[in-house]
Amino acid sequence: MPRPVAAVARLIARVPRPVRRFALAYAAAVLAVFLATWAIGVAQAYTQTRNLSLIYLLVVLWLASVCGRGPAILASVLAFFAYNFFFITPLHRFTVDDPTEWISLFALLATALVLGQLTASVQARARDAQESQQRTATLFALSQLIAATPEYETLLAALPGRVLDVFAPAGLAACSLILADDQNRPIVQAAATASPYGRPLLRVVGLEEREQQAQAGWVLEHGTPAGGHIALAGEGETQPYGAACYFLPLRSRGRIVGVLGIAGTDEMRRLVPGAHASAPESDSASAGAHGQDPEVELLRAFCEHIALALDRAALQQQAIHAEALREGDRLKDALLGSVTHDLRTPLAAIKAATGSLLDAEITWTEADRRELLGAIDASADRLNRLVGNLLDLSRLEAGVARPVKEWYLIGDVVAAVLDRLELAGQLAGREIVVDVPGELPLAPMDHAQIEQVLTNVLENALKYSPAGSPVDVRARVVGRPERLREGRPEALEVRITDHGVGIPAGELRAIFGKFYRVRQTAAHWADGKPPVGTGLGLAISDAIMHAHGGHIWAESRLGEGTTVIFTLPIPVDGPLGGLPELDGGREAAPSEVGAEVAP
Repeated sequence: MPRPVAAVARLIARVPRPVRRFALAYAAAVLAVFLATWAIGVAQAYTQTRNLSLIYLLVVLWLASVCGRGPAILASVLAFFAYNFFFITPLHRFTVDDPTEWISLFALLATALVLGQLTASVQARARDAQESQQRTATLFALSQLIAATPEYETLLAALPGRVLDVFAPAGLAACSLILADDQNRPIVQAAATASPYGRPLLRVVGLEEREQQAQAGWVLEHGTPAGGHIALAGEGETQPYGAACYFLPLRSRGRIVGVLGIAGTDEMRRLVPGAHASAPESDSASAGAHGQDPEVELLRAFCEHIALALDRAALQQQAIHAEALREGDRLKDALLGSVTHDLRTPLAAIKAATGSLLDAEITWTEADRRELLGAIDASADRLNRLVGNLLDLSRLEAGVARPVKEWYLIGDVVAAVLDRLELAGQLAGREIVVDVPGELPLAPMDHAQIEQVLTNVLENALKYSPAGSPVDVRARVVGRPERLREGRPEALEVRITDHGVGIPAGELRAIFGKFYRVRQTAAHWADGKPPVGTGLGLAISDAIMHAHGGHIWAESRLGEGTTVIFTLPIPVDGPLGGLPELDGGREAAPSEVGAEVAP
């Protein structure tokens, strides 16, 4: 577009929309009466039709329905004089020789005025109803946007764009959402513009000038609108042109939660009737528009909705913070209660044993001395396990203890765990049924961490089941049938099943939380006393499986027993090379075939 034409178009666009609409409506009234007069003249020249003045009534009706009451009244008066001047004798004079013609003229004027008033009133009510419906739909869409956007940052980014979409026809070209930082200074959280014309205005509402920073700070502090007329130079232009920029308070529950910055043409000033020269060095804003202006009311409703959204988000953040504090207090109390109890028991045993050994008045036999030293050693091991569990859990949650994966047979891991438990005397009098086929494929895992998972789960199974009942350890490959048929399993599954007290359905997930102990743990074989423990073993196992990309869960029936299952993913590309050679002279471990480990 040539520069002069573009400049003219921009000047026309900067004329306030009400002025443009007013001028066009009354120009349409004059033109419509002129065309109706011409049509009546042509009709009378070729026909002898009477009552052609009714054409003026049609014009008045059309103007009343389209342009409103004022243009319809103007058209009625112009039709009165035009019909008198052109079609009533004597022609081309504003006099009437026949008195009956006066009746026709005034009937035309009265009918036109009444029809125009009635039609304009009906159309005004219809427009009000339609505008009210549109405002309701617009506010509903804003409410949907707020409700459907739970992410705080995403919601902040979307709100200025929605304001622009709605108020761009009113002259709005740039919008920003401003919040207060810790020192109550204005910080722009999101901004948007609708056209190239709004780019300079985007810098204004973006608080890149000190004057606008002061105005936004004033609004945050005092809660009253600020802003006014500003002069900007467009791209490639040296002459400044007029624009407007305002900062509106966003108020919820009697306090300022943010500021909405808007900028656009001078026409936009009518949206902010309450703006005035409250801020230092700011222009005064006219309050020409009144509170009943639909667009003013709509912008006020927008500000209220946005303020409620910001307030709700702040309350959610406070609730999350409070919940985090409560959870931290709960975990602290659980940690202190559990650790204190579990530290006190072995420490008391160590103290009692050492005190007995140091008592000079008692002569201990060698067997008694070894028994006391064994109690000290066992208590020290228990303390070591407790501290190790706490350290392991903290390292896993911090992401420090990342698994070092290599390809292993799960049967070897099971065998290593059973050997260690047997050496520790935990399998005495217990029956472990192992079903781990030797043809199971290698799986990538951290050998030490998976050993820890198996140890924790097996210790729980032994602890919560009677001595005469077996504990089953089974392993298999799982995956989609088509992949299993092709020999490409998706995961390795290990199941540890006991026949103990079971776990209530509502606690099957909770048992993998830190320091959680199943409430119904008393059993007849334990003299009604619940087994001791910190409630960290399964939490550590869950963290390890998560780090491996696997899953762990429990299935149980009260009084029948519990099965803990965990899976390790098996990648499509297997390890380089084949399976490791087994020592020819070594006997097959229980993990290589279905076997029973009995006392």
